Amino acid sequence: MDLIDEIHRAVERGEPTAVVLRRRYDAPLEDVWDACTDPERVGRWLAPVSGDLRPGGTYQLQGNAGGRILVCRPPGLLKVSWVAGETHGHGHSEVEVRLSAEDGGTLFELRHSMTVPPELWDGYGPGAVGVGWDLALLGLHLHLTGGPLPGPGERETWHLTPEGRDYITRSSRAWDEASRAAGTPAGQASAAARRTTSFYLGEQETTMAEKITPFLMFQNGDAEEAMTFYVSLFTDGKVLDVTRTDDGKIRHATFALAGQEIMCIDSEIQHGFTFTPSMSLYVTCADEDEIDRLYAALVEGGGALMPLGSYGFSTKFGWVNDRFGVSWQLTLP
Repeated sequence: MDLIDEIHRAVERGEPTAVVLRRRYDAPLEDVWDACTDPERVGRWLAPVSGDLRPGGTYQLQGNAGGRILVCRPPGLLKVSWVAGETHGHGHSEVEVRLSAEDGGTLFELRHSMTVPPELWDGYGPGAVGVGWDLALLGLHLHLTGGPLPGPGERETWHLTPEGRDYITRSSRAWDEASRAAGTPAGQASAAARRTTSFYLGEQETTMAEKITPFLMFQNGDAEEAMTFYVSLFTDGKVLDVTRTDDGKIRHATFALAGQEIMCIDSEIQHGFTFTPSMSLYVTCADEDEIDRLYAALVEGGGALMPLGSYGFSTKFGWVNDRFGVSWQLTLP
């Protein structure tokens, strides 16, 4: 079985929010417990650990989190507080590991409970911590099976290797699915997963104040109709602000689709140009149902530039001009 698929992931929304990972290791319970609690072994698959390593004591993972050891009951329960660097107001965080014997192996369950600011959750979703734990469970798997582990100098660059990039990308997609299963709108979950993937691959978005926003100019007085239509197509679509002219047209409006802000206006001047397929809105869809739905809605009253199908560079792709003349490229990776 694929290592990504061996992990069952769940998201529990509330106060606190929790991410849960569960998988079976083909190793005796006592061996898995020892791998999770012996400082020398933890340093081999997770990170070097130091501190007053006893119940009530403190611990610090090198270059990672630290906290207090809250509960340690061999061979089945370890619970610690978890503080990664500065808290930045993220509130209380606890990690609980439960082990139990199962069919000659060990059932491993990790629960990370935390209070998450809404803007952080909306921006990155459960994968923000979930991908990190997937990487940790991969390390534990390799340690228990005698597989090759990255050396101390290789851990910092493993995400740049083809194997590392593939594992991180697929882990993030798995947390996207878990987030949607927990009730997160598909568009919001997928946008968060893309940002999380970029973060773990070292490609996180710029924090500069400047940003680039698509700007749509409508010349037939139909900016509001188009904006309302577009917002209806995406589960997280919303109108952010509207300023109107005296006759009710759109002087300036901003709306958001899948986390991307877009501006639009009704032009008061008739120009000798309009929209062109040379500039498109490019949508990466979460699943086949989404790409089929978006394609059908956008092509109605418009026209297909490339009918929905498989062209070899993605699972499914379609390119259309909608009825307002705006060009859309839809892809399913």
